[in-house]
Amino acid sequence: MLTRAGAPWARRLLVLLFVLLLLLFAAGLWGTVVRPAAYEVRGEVVARATPDLLLIRHQAVTALGMGAMEMMAVRGAPAALDAARLSPGDRVRLAVRPAGDEITLVWVERER
Repeated sequence: MLTRAGAPWARRLLVLLFVLLLLLFAAGLWGTVVRPAAYEVRGEVVARATPDLLLIRHQAVTALGMGAMEMMAVRGAPAALDAARLSPGDRVRLAVRPAGDEITLVWVERER
């Protein structure tokens, strides 16, 4: 049980915790508003044209206004593409995000 002397300290702690949680919630919302959504795509690796460019034959991505196409060019960090160890013909699942006229890679994994 709190005494009167302990009540102001506990109340300040509770207010501080509330403000901290409110700021974290706002930061999470801000991240979803500022950054465009990522879309999951399934497809097949056609080629790695350059160290940062992956060509994918994919299913339709209606959220991006794309029907099933022969190829989608996806830009990604060379280190991320190296780590995925993809080869032509590999079935993949990836998340992409539009960035101007390009499509950027969020993550990629080989399907089993």
